[in-house]
Amino acid sequence: MKSPLCEECLKNKILCSECKKKVESNLISRDEIDVLKFIYKLSLKNPSLSGIKIVKVMNRDVLLIITGRGDAAKLVGKGGSIVKLIAKNFKKSIRILEQASDFKEFVEELVNPAVVSGINTLYREDEEIIRIRVPEFHRSHMLLSPEDFSQIVSHFFKRKAELVFEV
Repeated sequence: MKSPLCEECLKNKILCSECKKKVESNLISRDEIDVLKFIYKLSLKNPSLSGIKIVKVMNRDVLLIITGRGDAAKLVGKGGSIVKLIAKNFKKSIRILEQASDFKEFVEELVNPAVVSGINTLYREDEEIIRIRVPEFHRSHMLLSPEDFSQIVSHFFKRKAELVFEV
């Protein structure tokens, strides 16, 4: 399993100096460590997980797990068996996304099952904001709050983003 933590740190309770630096510089959170270690333990029992890549774990309204291309289905497991174990252990809804090749694809996957009606770029004083528009009637389908959505998009693309619902 490939992850932001090295294999030694996934096995042990104490972090190596490199992984400790990632935690201190906020590249990895404590929640992320817990999830990565849990998935690593599952990978020891489930050979299908041994080759997966976990790119990032974010604990928001839902537990968002970003995998490498082609690894999301492996993490879900047959009949959802693996993702159910993760959800049960962390007592949260789980959302698994594959690492997207472009901004639009990532945003569409992130708001799914809601639908993106448009993406615009706003220019304000010294900043550029990407506005993602979603029809108001899809608000109830959103699994993430607009604030969490903005933080996730900003984290991955280093761009300020806002989610708006339009009538």
